[in-house]
Formats: sequence, structure tokens, C-alpha cells
Amino acid sequence: MAIIQALREDGFDPFFYDIDGLRPSFEETERFFAERKPDVLGISAVVSTAYTYTKRLTAMVRRVSPKTRIVLGGNMAASAELLHRLAGVEICVIGEGEVVSVNLMRALQACTGGPLDYEALGQVKGLTYLDPRGEMTFTGYELSLPAKEVFKPDFTILEQFSRISNFVTDPMERSDFALDPRSHEAHRRGKKQINLVTAKGCVARCTFCHRWDKGYRPIPVDDILTRLGALIERYNVGFVQFSDENFGSDRRQTEEFIRRIKAFDILWEVGGVRVRSVDPDLLRRMKDAGCVAVYYGMETGSPRILEIMEKKATLQNNLDAARWTREAGLFTIFQMVLAMPGETPDTVAETADFLKQVTQDMPVAPRSLMSLNYIQALPGTPVYEYARHKGLIGRSLAAEEAYLMTISDIDAADDTKFLNFTDHDMLTVRSWRREIILDVVRHYYERQGHRPPPLWKFLLSRVSTAQPSSPAHPTADHHEHFRQRVIREYQTGGYFNIQRDMGYDLIVAYFWPLRRAALAMSLFRDELRRLSLGIFLEHLRDWARSHISSRKTGVPTESLRSLMTRLTPPALTPTEGAMAPLRAGR
Repeated sequence: MAIIQALREDGFDPFFYDIDGLRPSFEETERFFAERKPDVLGISAVVSTAYTYTKRLTAMVRRVSPKTRIVLGGNMAASAELLHRLAGVEICVIGEGEVVSVNLMRALQACTGGPLDYEALGQVKGLTYLDPRGEMTFTGYELSLPAKEVFKPDFTILEQFSRISNFVTDPMERSDFALDPRSHEAHRRGKKQINLVTAKGCVARCTFCHRWDKGYRPIPVDDILTRLGALIERYNVGFVQFSDENFGSDRRQTEEFIRRIKAFDILWEVGGVRVRSVDPDLLRRMKDAGCVAVYYGMETGSPRILEIMEKKATLQNNLDAARWTREAGLFTIFQMVLAMPGETPDTVAETADFLKQVTQDMPVAPRSLMSLNYIQALPGTPVYEYARHKGLIGRSLAAEEAYLMTISDIDAADDTKFLNFTDHDMLTVRSWRREIILDVVRHYYERQGHRPPPLWKFLLSRVSTAQPSSPAHPTADHHEHFRQRVIREYQTGGYFNIQRDMGYDLIVAYFWPLRRAALAMSLFRDELRRLSLGIFLEHLRDWARSHISSRKTGVPTESLRSLMTRLTPPALTPTEGAMAPLRAGR
């Protein structure tokens, strides 16, 4: 929306084709471009995991509309050379796009239908392209927008070009809102939910996170509340997700925001908070002002991995934030990243111990409160460059493209496509997530003194919860039934809490001595289902070899950013020099 608004304000009339929101078939998309034949196509590629679709899209547009200029922005542009040489992208927008897009369109107006005016492009900050010699040029970063100009949402754009129902939604479809008793007060019935932000940027530079924004810009509270008020009036909003990366890092803004938002009588949650930004009093006042949930990027329970990630937070910071959040009565989920460079069984055990501490006194079973995912190496991050350095991603453009295709459209639950940075075989590393869940769930039940019911009752409860809804329940009651199901799942606790994947409750309660065998069977089944036979046998051989002799590749003990700064060789060509700041990120 921000790019469209900026172009409109400068006199352009862009058409927004929301492929992500509308989900047209590829045939429909092809007909759209064949009929419209736009002068310029701007692709917003927020994450690099959309590479395969992006390449297919650009190839199709080049075929049906050969004169269309193809421009790409977003985090995928960290792979600019690859996009220019292999994916048919003519120009990449690097960094914040509002100012750059306007300046680029002015430059392109002068050469519509003809060759690019490289002299004009060279005057526009925030671009990459291939010059007439075939070398890549990066024109440098454009200045950041003032905080007051950040994220001025015009939802009528979505009404015009997309499905507004994708953006103005039912809050009862989120478990955090559904679980809070305040959500069900009479005056909140029928209220809708929207997303806003209170700031842009982050004060940290985690080594696995790609970003174009340098620094942190809190939006003035007057502007936040003015925008919120307009959305409340237009869409009957009563619930808000503040999707900041770094809510609360400007304490003065946060204090004013909490004080003033209470008058709106809405319920809200914040999706990105640093553990060092909170204290018990702040969290209590957030709850009093309508906050329902706070989500942190704790990532690990290992002090050493925190250093490698460059989290700028300690294990004690994580423990304190978890305890204070629980004491304030706010919901959270503990989000962990596994298999970072430097990860070992010892650091995995530290993460398991951390999760035991922060979930052992919860009123609900911990399986619902943990999100454990494997590290994904994304372009423009030290993790990605470390993978290239170690040979896990080849250094040629073809090899980088092959990797991006491998991770395209990957599901977070798919643990077969991450890079193995560790000294352990893939099957062992894949077992870590399951082992942590088993250990944490077992610890919780022992701490709570739960006694498992007879096995037949347990199995009966699983069968009954899997039954389809009774025809007696009309479709109109769908959201009420969803709410009741969420509450049952999160509040029942004990051995009747619904656990998915490999049947954690069943193993913990009745087959604990056989957990290793169950774990192996689960992994082998998943490997056979999702991987080719050749890759499966390769993993099996690697697993067998690892039990005979361990491999030692050397693991980092310092921040990956510092390590890669030391190890990265100097640029030898203009293209390497242009790519260097993109590979380093900001």
C-alpha cells in the first residue's frame, strides 16, 4: 500500500494486482498481463522463499508483454545479481521503496518503449541494474523516511483492488484473542480485527534476520491513534494486532501510547517485543490498557547461541520476560530457532531446560505454548554468507538459485529443507525438535502431578475430538464452535490436551521407555514421505557413520557477523563490489 500511495501522491495511477491476496490461477495471471501489457511491473517480494514463483512470473510476463519493464523490491532483492542474470528482473529497488519508486518512475517515463537511460538511473538512489558492460551497479541507499511518514495505511486501496476481508478479519480466529475473557464482553461482539504498526525498524541486528531498514523509527502517538480511530469508524474495529518488529524500544513513545490507547477500549496484542524492553510494571499497565498477548523473539535457551545470533540479550533477560509476562496475565508463545551454526546437543539441552522453566507453572500444557523451527538461511544475512563460506550453498549463481528454489514456498513445519550447520547428521538434528517437546511435556506433567487416565480413555478422547461437527450445529455458529474448541485445547491441560505430530501425549504418558524408537520411526516415516529414496538413503548412511565416528567441521563461538566480516574476501570485480553491501545487510 505504501508504494501505491507514494506513486498516487506524485501523480501516477498504479494498478494493484494482489496475487497474494486474490490467489488467481497462473492461467488467470497470464491473461491479466497479456491483456493489460503494463509499461512497468513492480513485484513486491517480501521474502526470498518466493523465488520460484517470482521467476516463473517474470518469464511469463516477458513472453506475453515483452516491452514491460520488470522491477522487484523487498528482501528478495538481496539476491540482486541472481535476479538480474537468471530471473529476468531488470531493476531491483533496494531498501525502503516509497521515495525510490517515485524517482524510478520519473526516470523510466523518459525512456518508455526504448532502451534504459543509464545516466538517469544512476541518479536514483536505491537501485541495482546491469550496466551496458554487464556489470551490476548499486546506486547506494536512499535516505530513510521521517517517522511521521512511515506506514500511513489507506485501506480503501485494498477495498478497490483486493479482498478487504483478508485484512479486516474475525478476531475469534486467533487463539490469543479467543482465550481472553474480555474478548467476549457484550459490547465487543461483532467487532473486527486489523493490523497496524507503532514503529518501523529494529534496534538489534540478529545474524539470521534480513532487513533493509537501518535504525528504529517510532511513529508519533498522535498519528497512530488518528489512523486507528479512522479504521475503528470505517470497519467497526475492536481488536488490533500491532505487528511491530520491536514494540516498546522507545520507552517515551510506549508510555504515551499505553496511557492514551486505553480510552479506545480495544483489545490488542503486540507481535514483536525485545525481552529487554519490558518490566513487570510496564506489562501490568499494558494489560490494563487492553493488551492480550506479547510475543518475543527469545530464540534459544543457550547463552552461547544468543551470542552467535547477536541477540544483545541474556538468558536471564529471557527468563525474566517470560515470568513477568505470565504474572501480568498476558498470553505468549515461546518461539525458538534450532540448528544455528554452533548448535550442539549441549545447547539443545539448554533450550529444553529453558522451556521447562518457563512453562512448568503454566495453567495449560506446554505443547500449545512452544514454536520450534529450524534456522532458514536467507540472503542478506550473516547466516547465509556463513553457509556460502562453508560450502553448504555453492558460490556460483546457479548454485544460489538452486538453494532458493529448494526453500521456495516452504512450510515452517517442514524440517527437511534447512541447511545443517552442525557437526551432527541430519536425522539427529531433525530429532532435536521432537526430543525437546517430549522432554518439556514430560517435565510439565511430572511437575503438575498429573496422573494419566487408563489408556482406553485417552484413545477414546482422541477419537472423539477428531469427529466432525454435528449436523445439528448450524454453519452460522462456526466462530463460536471455533472459540470453544480453542478454549478446550488450551485450557484442558493434563493428558487430554490435544497434541499433534507424533502423538506426544501418548508417548509421554504410556510409552516413555520407548520414546527413542518412536522418535526414530517418526523420522524415518517423514523422510520416506517427503524425500526421494536417494536422499533418504544418504541421510541414513550419514546417521550410521555418525554413530561410528563424529565429524568435526568447526563451529563458531562468536557473532556470525564478526566472523564473516573477518572471513569475507575483498571484492575483485565491480559486480562483487556492488553486491557486497547487499550481502552484508544493514
